[in-house]
Amino acid sequence: MARNELAVVEGNLFLVSNLVGDIEPATPHGLYYADTRFLSRYTLRLDGQPPLPLSAENVEHHAATFYLTNPAMKGLPSGSLTIIRNRQVRDRAQDDLTLLNYTGRTLRLRLTLDFAADFADIFEVRGAITPRPVPVTVAVGPEGRLTFTTHYPAFDCQTVVDFSERPTFSDTQATFRLVLPPHGRKTLALSITPLVDQATAVPACPRGGLRLRPMPTLPADELVQPEAVQAPEVDRWVAELPRLSTEHVALAQAYERALRDLTGLRLNVRADGGYYLPAAGLPWYMALFGRDALITSIQTLLLGPGLAVGTLRALAEYQAVERDEFRDEEPGKIPHEVRVGRLAALSEVPHARYYGSVDATPLYLVLLWETYRWTGDLTLVRQLLPAAEAALGWLERYGDVDGDGFVEYLCHSRLGLRNQGWKDSEDAICFADGTLAEGPIALIEVQGYVYAAKTGLAGIYRLLGQDERALELEKQAAVLRAQIDDAFWMPDEGYFALALDGRKRRVDSITSNPGHCLWAGALELSRAAAVAERLLADDLFSGWGVRTMSTAMATYNPLSYHNGSVWPHDNSLIAAGLARYGFSTHAQRIIWGLLDASTHFAAHRLPELFAGHERQPAGFPVDYPGANTPQAWAAGAVVLMLQTLLGLGPGDEELLVAPPPGVPALTLEGVWYRGRRLDISSTGGVVPVLGTRSAH
Repeated sequence: MARNELAVVEGNLFLVSNLVGDIEPATPHGLYYADTRFLSRYTLRLDGQPPLPLSAENVEHHAATFYLTNPAMKGLPSGSLTIIRNRQVRDRAQDDLTLLNYTGRTLRLRLTLDFAADFADIFEVRGAITPRPVPVTVAVGPEGRLTFTTHYPAFDCQTVVDFSERPTFSDTQATFRLVLPPHGRKTLALSITPLVDQATAVPACPRGGLRLRPMPTLPADELVQPEAVQAPEVDRWVAELPRLSTEHVALAQAYERALRDLTGLRLNVRADGGYYLPAAGLPWYMALFGRDALITSIQTLLLGPGLAVGTLRALAEYQAVERDEFRDEEPGKIPHEVRVGRLAALSEVPHARYYGSVDATPLYLVLLWETYRWTGDLTLVRQLLPAAEAALGWLERYGDVDGDGFVEYLCHSRLGLRNQGWKDSEDAICFADGTLAEGPIALIEVQGYVYAAKTGLAGIYRLLGQDERALELEKQAAVLRAQIDDAFWMPDEGYFALALDGRKRRVDSITSNPGHCLWAGALELSRAAAVAERLLADDLFSGWGVRTMSTAMATYNPLSYHNGSVWPHDNSLIAAGLARYGFSTHAQRIIWGLLDASTHFAAHRLPELFAGHERQPAGFPVDYPGANTPQAWAAGAVVLMLQTLLGLGPGDEELLVAPPPGVPALTLEGVWYRGRRLDISSTGGVVPVLGTRSAH
């Protein structure tokens, strides 16, 4: 999102506006739910003129306050009024509008609110699909309720606008005639509720019955009343998370922001309120994304197992059971993306269940093993073992397209993704000279994930007493590790290739991807040392973080989505991998660079990505236009970096703590580990906490 925009979000519902609080037409602004824009215009005017912005900020992820004033109007100087627009979203959006008269005379004003609802699918708003307008009817009820309705095959939606006082209407404009006494005030409230026919707007779920929580229907005679900004359930959830104490201000601020963002990005994917998992990010990725949810859950296990368990269970229910080229679907595959909008419901895009992700399936196995290591919950492992074995079956039968021992991808869907790793833009997988690689493509980091998946599943089989199956997977993992070294290592560069193309040529771009193999433990120690040095070389390390691509490559651009930008989640995995191999100084250079960057972004929030420009003395990181913020795995990066700084890791029974030299004094209170709460200190180790608290 741009810096001149502000969003409020609560799970599946979010609203994006300008800094006045208006949803401007012909922009991506809007009120969104179920991958649909339920409000495409919502503007405030005083005597026909837009107010002037003073200041606007989020007070919570689900709430924002806008301070506005009047422009110069007939007989009224600019700055005579203050308009306070308090906004929040929970099961609907609500605005409380307070006007304060700072003159010594009575003011008579005309306040007009103008609305429109286009019910555009999110793919249309993003420009991925040519927009196709849907028929919309507008009605004003006798009680003063404004409704927008569309009846579309397999997709019925309605936007309901209610007011605390009945306005007069002219088409979709609601007008209030206000009389403000000298130094007086007036408050109005309105709510906007999106309604969806849940029976038609839910994608088929192969293994279960997951669905969005339905929005409530308001009684026809209910008037909206101003509300205090509050969300007790959110406050309770945040209060249960580990508390950080440190004099390192940037770390403290980034951690607190990350907790709030992760809270707001939680999706409740069951109508019965069953469990949560993280949405990918705001505004375009407020949906179930397999890769993003899995990596975020891995990053945040020290916060408790709630997100991880929700992610594992939800993705198991969406796991593929058949072959379908339109969806890039094969049995055992974990989904890439699940959408519930009109285009998905009508199969005009494959994203009701789209499986075009090569890495989500091995990452599922990694998360299952890591969740067991943190929880010791063997019951959960047994429940999800069928999903794990189906995922392993996909790796062995479908993932290795050409039988060379590596997991590759090849897009089959006519509307699918050309590239299916985390760098999934069209130009992301290319040779050093800029030539695009042709598939099937074996990415270096994916082989690392498969190595970690097989070693993790071997650990699970040993727990279950299946030693022969465990030994076989351990042997396969050892062979894969040797194959990675043989096939991807570039002797002339002293570094690993980005990928192998369909002709088994090394895709020789110098990128951040091999750093993920450190996190996965898939590299020999001698190679790890070379990778560590290369990642921190000037052409890859910007000073703020590791770039996605070296500045020496033909397609390098600091403002490229995947060919030169800096991604916090990418860096958090690299830093964790460096620490795993003992390169703590390298890891800390990355972590402190990112935390320094966080101080320059609004609300101390690391965005999805930022530009890869070189850090200058007294400089600042450069925004990437349109970066999603908040983004789940960018928030998760802060948590994983904190774990890396503390040297935290699950042991056989005890939580291991081994902070490296140079880490400032840190205390993390209330870390949940195997049914206990622990206080962790970078100087004093682990202290059990008496009593119990929930683990989300």
